This record gives sequence, C-alpha cells and structure tokens, in this order.
Amino acid sequence: MFTLGHFIWLIIIVSLIIVSMILINKLNVKQKTVEKIVLVLLVIFKIIHLAVSMKQLPDGSMVLYQTQLSFHLCSIQIYLFILTFFIKSEKFVKTIKSFMVPCMVIGATFSLLIPTEGVDLSELRVWQYMLIHGTLVFYGFYLMLIEKVDLSINTFFKNLGLLVVVALIGMFMNSILEQYGTNFLFLRMPPMEGLPILNLNHGWYIYFISLSLVAVILVFLVQLPFIIKSFKNKQ
Repeated sequence: MFTLGHFIWLIIIVSLIIVSMILINKLNVKQKTVEKIVLVLLVIFKIIHLAVSMKQLPDGSMVLYQTQLSFHLCSIQIYLFILTFFIKSEKFVKTIKSFMVPCMVIGATFSLLIPTEGVDLSELRVWQYMLIHGTLVFYGFYLMLIEKVDLSINTFFKNLGLLVVVALIGMFMNSILEQYGTNFLFLRMPPMEGLPILNLNHGWYIYFISLSLVAVILVFLVQLPFIIKSFKNKQ
C-alpha cells in the first residue's frame, strides 16, 4: 500500500479522470454518449476480470474463484448501471443512479487506495482492477457533477436503506461461501490489517458497528453539499 507502483497507478487514474472530465466539457459530449462509452469500458474490463479469475477443476472444467463472484460493492454497481439501460421508468433510473453515486465515489476510491490485487504494472489482473475502479470513480463524479442526480436528504436515507439491503446480501453470501474465505463488502473482516478503526481488536460486533458508522458518515459527506444546496433552494 502506497508504494512507488501504487502512487504511479493513482497518478494515472486521477490524470485520466481529470482529462476525461475536461474533454467532456470542452467537446460538449452528450450524456448518452458518455454512458455508452462507460458501459463498453466496464463490460470489457469485467470480461477480462472473469477471464483471469477462473480456476481449473480436477475434471478439466473451469469455474470462477468464489472470492471473485459479483457480490462486491463495485461489481454490484456495474450490474446496476447495465440495468439502467433496460428500465424505462426515469424515476426508477434516477433512484438507482442516485444510489450508485456514493457507492462508486466511496467504494471504488477505497478499492484504488487499498489495491487487493496488487500494483504490478506487468500484471493484466492489476490493469483491469485499477481501470475498472477508475472508471467507476469517474462515472460517480460525472453523475454527481454533470448529470446532477438527486442527492437530497431524502435520497440520503433511501441510499442508507439500499445499503442495508446490499449488506444483507453480502452477509448471506459470505455465510454460504464461508469455506472459501469470501469477504464481500468487508463484512467478514477488514480489507487489511493494521487499520486504526476498522479492525477486529475489540471483536467482530464492534468492527461491524464501526464499519457501519464509517459508511453512514462517508455517504453523508458525499451528499452533504447537495443536501445544503437542496435546503437552500427550498428556502
């Protein structure tokens, strides 16, 4: 974590996001075009992820490693995004995108800061990991700053409710796949050892409460500027 290779990746990702935002503004790229580009990138990176996450069984067949199943927070966002292309209700799509914003901005950013796949520039797995999370961070900021989805106080509570649903799914899948050491949404254990707040020093229940509080605070901070703006507009 925070080695030279890690810093290089962070610089690459941040630079790509900034350049992309500038180009979109200068070229006045339409929302639909941006979403199609993001869709293509996410699908390509996800296919690569699936391809490099296979293991061979004794009979010669191939299956995905259980820890790589799509119950991680960022993977869920990819499928939610794909789902928005098939939903005709604009209100429902807006609800989904409003939920995706804090999940992508927070979840994908933390994935970049804590690269569980390493930072080796020669590894294809690392490239897909970094680029797919970088794309999610970009799209989260795009929705927040350009498309301007609903991030009011009412949406904050809706997002917390949806997070509870996602957390329950992650908890159930961790229980079902316990023998494979899955850790979806980091509900089983911290993403890494030595973290100051998110650790198992005082037992799992304290860790879970701490994780929940951190999630609530971070989601609130992401939405806070928009909550204040919405409140001022109402006044």
